[in-house]
Amino acid sequence: MNVIHLMVAVAAIAHGLLTPAAATINDPEIVVYRFPGVLETGGTGTTTVFHCTNFSGATENIRFATRASNGPIVTNMVTTINSFATLTASTGQTAAYTDNLVLNTGSISQGSTAIAATSINVVCTAATIDASTTVPVGISLRGIRFNPVPGAQE
Repeated sequence: MNVIHLMVAVAAIAHGLLTPAAATINDPEIVVYRFPGVLETGGTGTTTVFHCTNFSGATENIRFATRASNGPIVTNMVTTINSFATLTASTGQTAAYTDNLVLNTGSISQGSTAIAATSINVVCTAATIDASTTVPVGISLRGIRFNPVPGAQE
């Protein structure tokens, strides 16, 4: 009987260790992605768009820090993202999307954007598009994932 109780206790502890802790806007930010190849030509030219979805179950902070090709930070902006919401951030205004956050990077070529959040339970994609069209025409950027969700494949 004691062995059964011990097994139940071990299983409960193991389950607690496998369940990710809930993060909130007051937790420290951790880098979750870096996207190289950021391009912004200004006006209605070419713009880089980031789409991020928060599946953490709580409202989180999300930060977009964009660097020029030679290293200096050109913008560093933070906003909140609600649980199970998708946020669109772009280097300039776009006709194709509702831009929740415009990073206003100015002209930038071969830059990179780091995305940090208060939870690892955020997924992001990025694309460089023609900002003037209502149909997104462009190319996807390959993001480098940092701090992956345990057991997930991206």
